Amino acid sequence: MQTTVEHVDETTVKLTVTVEAERVREAIDRAAKELAGTVRVPGFRPGRVPRRVLESRIGKGTLAEEAARGSLPSFYEEAVHATGLPVVGRPSFDVTTFEDGKDAQFTATVEVRPEITLPDYSTVQVAHPEWQATDEDVDRQLDMLRERFAELETIHRQADSSDFVVVTITGKRGDQVVEEASGEDLLYQIGSGGEGAAIDKALMGAQAGAIVRFRDTLGPDYPEGLRGQELSFVAIVKEVKRKRLPHLDDDFAVTASEFDTLDELREDLRAQAEARKRQHATVELRSRAVQALSDLVDVTLPESMVDDQLRLALAQAQRQAGEYGLTLEQLAQRTGTAMPDLVERITAEVRATVKAQLVVDAVGRQAGIKVTDEDLRVEVAAQAARLGQPPEKLAEFMLHPDRIGVTYADVFRRKAIDHLAGSVQVLSGPPPEEPEQPETSEKPDEAEEAEDA
Repeated sequence: MQTTVEHVDETTVKLTVTVEAERVREAIDRAAKELAGTVRVPGFRPGRVPRRVLESRIGKGTLAEEAARGSLPSFYEEAVHATGLPVVGRPSFDVTTFEDGKDAQFTATVEVRPEITLPDYSTVQVAHPEWQATDEDVDRQLDMLRERFAELETIHRQADSSDFVVVTITGKRGDQVVEEASGEDLLYQIGSGGEGAAIDKALMGAQAGAIVRFRDTLGPDYPEGLRGQELSFVAIVKEVKRKRLPHLDDDFAVTASEFDTLDELREDLRAQAEARKRQHATVELRSRAVQALSDLVDVTLPESMVDDQLRLALAQAQRQAGEYGLTLEQLAQRTGTAMPDLVERITAEVRATVKAQLVVDAVGRQAGIKVTDEDLRVEVAAQAARLGQPPEKLAEFMLHPDRIGVTYADVFRRKAIDHLAGSVQVLSGPPPEEPEQPETSEKPDEAEEAEDA
């Protein structure tokens, strides 16, 4: 088989492939055997129809077309392997000739990964994300801790924003009570229904003993048959309560933690907050390094890669909308976004992602990144721990022949980003963490004891 390559543009090539006549005959024979099992010819059992009879029945041209349809993908893969082209997307075929007794010729037009010339990224400067814990971070953690130990106390005034009310609610569709939308002695915090929620408007300013009425549409948390239904509600307010937070003092530290003083608790919360910020900053730094290098590189994107990623992104957005019982168009309307603007935004994000992937791949190739079997095992173990699944079960999926290419690409790109983040100049980063020192026994070494003796 002979293959010539013509570069149509930066991301498109045309392969002209010539296949020997003998291989063409073999392909037609295979097609004939397959068709013989489906074509019914009087006097012959299924699968036993001779090729000459089959040709007279369906025509030589039809048989050759079936042979070409079945064999072109494998011929194409062989040609790609021989040329080493980094193809992406699916090819389009144009058959020049494919008939018995002659060499076959066809063309395959397909997109390829563009050649990327990387600058010296060791000179690229990247600002390290904020990593130090602030007083505000510590105060936020203390407030969250106080919320956990807060108590509700009954008050005798009108309900205000963020107050709690004990209510009995009855939801009706016409005269029929909807049990799923009704309940007795429910504790509800005003303002938790979301911006402009009908229930919040109705309960605001109510006192114990008040009866309020409102209409509302049931959301995605309700059973499928009730979602989107508009009901009328009656709510009887039984109590109004407010949250009472504990005082910030040493007594609170003793109650809420293992520490004896508030200062000790603050220092522990500061250490925890800084550890989290360092972890988040490490992840963000990797993204910044990729973005900084991508900004320096011009890349012509293969549109097939963009289209594939865009389909996935739109499908994911549709699934997210479906979780709320909405279509993507309805979700866009509710957020005040025109559908064309939403698609344009998602498309821009996809194009940026594809560009970043191509740049990272170029970094990995230039750095000679290799993915070993051990790397794949570590990846499976990490994903299994994250998902809470047995590694053996997840390995069957991630390392399956149909999936291992994706797993390989994920590991390759992560290692490439590790290399890139370790190569750029990081500004204002934290000092390296000191490794933990191994504990030493206070008991003298026997050899030392012998020397002292």
